[in-house]
Formats: sequence, C-alpha cells, structure tokens
Amino acid sequence: MSESNLPKISIIMPVLNRENTIEKAIRSVLDQQYENVELIIIDGGSKDGTIELIKRYEKHIAYWHSKPDGSVAVASNIGIEKATGDLIALLMGDDWYEPRILEKIGNALIANPDADMITCGGRIVSLDEKTQTYKVKHIYATARKMHLNFSNICFDITAAISCRFVRKSLYDRIGLYIPFDAHGKHIFSNDKEFLMRAILHHVNNVFVNTIGHNYLASKDSSTFGNHKANILRLCYEHMEIAETYIKNYPLSNTHKFLLTFWYNDQSTRLVLYTLLDCNVSGAFAIAKEGMGKYKLFWLIAFCYTTCKIIAKKSLRLLHKALWKQKQVV
Repeated sequence: MSESNLPKISIIMPVLNRENTIEKAIRSVLDQQYENVELIIIDGGSKDGTIELIKRYEKHIAYWHSKPDGSVAVASNIGIEKATGDLIALLMGDDWYEPRILEKIGNALIANPDADMITCGGRIVSLDEKTQTYKVKHIYATARKMHLNFSNICFDITAAISCRFVRKSLYDRIGLYIPFDAHGKHIFSNDKEFLMRAILHHVNNVFVNTIGHNYLASKDSSTFGNHKANILRLCYEHMEIAETYIKNYPLSNTHKFLLTFWYNDQSTRLVLYTLLDCNVSGAFAIAKEGMGKYKLFWLIAFCYTTCKIIAKKSLRLLHKALWKQKQVV
C-alpha cells in the first residue's frame, strides 16, 4: 500500500528544557519515511536552547508553541485537541522511535479498522555518561506484557502510554488525561488512569510485535529519576486512583480485588519509605489508616509486598556481587 493511503498519525511532543535530547526525538519522527505524519510540539516555556532547536525544524512541524502550561498532562491535552490524525501518540522530548515503526503502526490500523488503540513494544534505557552509549534497563515487548489489563497497569511498569497509538475517536469518546488530583496538584499517573478508563470502555487494543519506542530514564525523569519525593507522591496518587475507581465505577469482582490490593501495596510502600526516614509515628499513622480500611487484607498485602521488595533487593545485590567477582577473575 502506498504512503498516501496510510492513516494519518499525529505525534504530540510535550517538552520543557530538553535541549540535549529533543533533536534526537524530533529526528526519530522525521526519519520515519512516513509521509502522513503530523508533528505537534507543546513547549512549556523552555529557558534553555530547546526553542532554537524547535525552530530549526519548524517547517516540518504542523504546530508548536512555547508558553507555561503546568504539566505534561495539560500539554498533552492541548496537543490532542489540535491533532487531526486518525491515531495520536505521545512522544516525550527525551525519548525516540525506532525506524519505520509508524509504517508498522499504520499498516496495523489498516488490517484492524475496528481498533481503538495500536500498541507496540518498548524499552527503558539509560545513558552511560562515560561511554555515551545507551544501556537497556527494561524491555516490554510481548503481547502479555502490553496487554491492556488492570494487573499490568497497577503492578508493572508497562502502562507505557508512549507505546500506544490512540484513536482520536477514543479520546472523543472517553475524554482526555486528567491533569490534576483531588487537591489541584498535577499528577504523574494520568496515563495509568486513562488506560483504566479505556479498559472499562472495552477498548479494542491491537499489539504489533516489535519494539518501537525508547524511553530515556535519566536523573531528570519524574518517574525513573529516583527522586524520593516523586516516589512518595506516586504512591499517594495510586492510592487515590484506586479508591476513586472502587467507589465510583461499576467494577467486576476481579477489578475490585486488584485495585484493593494495589491500594494496600502502595500503602505498604509508603510505610516502608517513611520508616527509612526514621519517622516511626508517621509510618504507624499510615499503617493504622490502611488497617482501619481493609483490616486483615492490608496486613496480608503488607507482608506480601515487604517480602517481594526484600527478595528483589537481595537478588539485585547478589547479581551485582557475582558480576564484580566475575570482573576480578
């Protein structure tokens, strides 16, 4: 099928102060050799060299602006409202696409005209500052990993909204990303909430068996930058989302169980993080609230999550020790 017959794909790029990475992100779109693509860049008021780089590629950009917007979710919603493509994808200013992934996505939509969402695989990478090479930290590239269900969204890192090319009509049907929490603060977990909403609307998600997206985990990353304040904030956000869905949505028993367990899992992590700060009274207050709401269920989740974290940390330390020993030998 010729390029002109392929569906139009809108790429929304929310960005703020990414002069070191945005050119790679832009080039990964322009080098796709996919004619029917629309690139929209929503800059949140960058103060570095980001704007100069955007201007360098201005003739290839359907729309862009630079003004404060408050959050990635707000910027994403602005871009989606301006998009005219059949499919819409989010590409952050420090991520990039693999070659010809848009062609594969476009062909998948042609083969599955009833699809609400086309999903590809992805990977999380980090940049080795010494060698200036990328190291793969995690790969999520199987149908099972990328299947749209509550278990994956709550307990794995494969919500991976940037791997998901969403029909414009789906946004029209179920709404955009929720940018703020109940207290008016912008939230990091809006992608998880959107995908949960999509599940409850019985979306048709089609998986393309290829790695198409690269997510750069850097010290500047909100969710993978190992910022303790953000980690704690994510726990609170997840607990709020879980409770909101349990209270306000008609859920199956399986969904209720998973969301209840997710709430208690995140509550447990809050207790452990608070204890690491030697704040025993704060940890006790969090545990008391969880026990008050979910009784024995909270205690079971606490034991399970704690054991899981200890086992995971122990395996990492063992792997690191074995690697060092191998290097010495």
